[in-house]
Amino acid sequence: MGNLRDESRVELSASGSTVETVSIPVPFYADKYGALDQLFIPLLSCAQRAGDLMGIRVHGDPSALHAAAYMAGELLRDASFSPLRRLAISTASLYVVDFLKDRFQVETSVFSPGKDIAAKLRVRIDGKIRGDKFQVFDPVTNNRLFSFTKFEADKPEFFVREFPFLANESRKDPSLFTEGHGALAQGVIDLVLGVPVRGTTVTVHVQKGSNSLSAYVKSPATNATIMELPLSSLSNLAKLTETVGEYLTANPSVSQVLEEASQPSGNSSESLDPSAACAPTSTP
Repeated sequence: MGNLRDESRVELSASGSTVETVSIPVPFYADKYGALDQLFIPLLSCAQRAGDLMGIRVHGDPSALHAAAYMAGELLRDASFSPLRRLAISTASLYVVDFLKDRFQVETSVFSPGKDIAAKLRVRIDGKIRGDKFQVFDPVTNNRLFSFTKFEADKPEFFVREFPFLANESRKDPSLFTEGHGALAQGVIDLVLGVPVRGTTVTVHVQKGSNSLSAYVKSPATNATIMELPLSSLSNLAKLTETVGEYLTANPSVSQVLEEASQPSGNSSESLDPSAACAPTSTP
């Protein structure tokens, strides 16, 4: 399958999502689910389940075709999706699932709010259906921006907070997350991070000034510094989240203050159960 930009030109103002299962001639459209956090994990889980049910890892290509047909059937039965004759409709997100090449790809629009100016940009995500790591690219230049794991994607609001921040910062400076500490030291980082602590998501700020060799975890309410971390911690968000979570678990008085200060934030979509359906069946 070629670059998604060769298949469909999608404008930033578009909404909804298109899902294409390679080897099945009919793509599907979901007009109410255009945000990345709404369909990424459910569709990936559906593709993984289809591959497992058809035994792709044992039987190879014939089973890959059966898996594609199975997934297309699931989408056809889901009232949230409608079949299209061709990829002519503009959508915010375009998903491609290729069982023959073990490929899960998304081209999507993200919005990153900022203190002075907000950014709206387009990115492409590439990964294996059964893989754990996904690469993010600028679809215009094809430059690799950063990577994330399924563990990170599973975290609440990763695609709402962390993903847009990383996409915007790495697009402005592609070396920021790819060339080690030298590039990181020169940048300014202000990241809002959701950290799971004893079943509750606690919000913290991770900040680093220009030419600073340390990162600081702070309270969003008071801006008080909770802990100091080495610069290398910013290169791995999963490890960073784990480290902060362990610290807060070991210091319940600190985590309690943060929990009380954190504003409750609902997910932008309903709770999805990928084991029950391939995609949400009700309006978010």
